[in-house]
Amino acid sequence: MLRLLQSAILASLATLLALAPIQAQELVLDTDDRRIYAIEGEFEFYREMLESAITDEGMVINAVGRIAEMLDRTGTDLGLGERVYLNGESLEFCSALLSRRMMEADPHSIVFCPYVIAIYERADEPGTIYLGYQRVPIVGDEATRKALQDVEDLLDRVVNNAMAF
Repeated sequence: MLRLLQSAILASLATLLALAPIQAQELVLDTDDRRIYAIEGEFEFYREMLESAITDEGMVINAVGRIAEMLDRTGTDLGLGERVYLNGESLEFCSALLSRRMMEADPHSIVFCPYVIAIYERADEPGTIYLGYQRVPIVGDEATRKALQDVEDLLDRVVNNAMAF
């Protein structure tokens, strides 16, 4: 039974990979406060890949912010501007291990938790999917800086893993 389940999973993965052509990702913004990547493709596909990349690291998504929907709804209600995004969400999650290390090193590091990665498709650039996050400031003593760098590395790894397909 286990072998049959493994075969089914591998077949599903092969089908998924065959349907998703490999795209080149591009780092479009890398500042002290934000890191944003872009890739061509379908929003729903990369949204699913982002969720998988988070859960593959052993983490649970705590909340999903439906930012594009909120802006569409409130923009209409307020009679404001044109549509900003075709799609746009933020996924909030945390690593119990990394957060624990970060807060043991400096209890004030609680302000850096939870972690959030945004995925969005701008209305003026359909088909370009952006994934990004707020950079974690590498501050404090040596132990705190190491813990914060581990969180930064995790965020970047998750985004890059999501765009690897």
